[in-house]
Amino acid sequence: MPPRKYPSAPLEPRDGVPRGHALVPPGDGPRPGPALMEWELRGESWTDEHPHDEFNYVLEGHLFVACDGETVEARAGDVVQVPAGAVGRYCAPEYARMLAVYGPNPEGLPSRTHGFTRLQ
Repeated sequence: MPPRKYPSAPLEPRDGVPRGHALVPPGDGPRPGPALMEWELRGESWTDEHPHDEFNYVLEGHLFVACDGETVEARAGDVVQVPAGAVGRYCAPEYARMLAVYGPNPEGLPSRTHGFTRLQ
């Protein structure tokens, strides 16, 4: 199988969700491999829950991630993991840009969105 290129794209505003774009389309339903997404928060918070682990590599800025009653602070170069089945809240009081790596999800279990909020 030859390599597959996914073209770059700007981080577009989207209604009710953070600015971002999938580098490997996450799709719905079963997915045997991981998915990658570049996304950002600008004075916002995002809360979701996945049936798979999610790793966020902070590319720029300052991010707080809360899960299971604990909050960690992350800056550029840090990686934060939210375990499968846990509700994760990502908060950037000013700005944070991340590369998320998550999945696989071979059973096609649904993810859930819990909220997107402007902080300022």
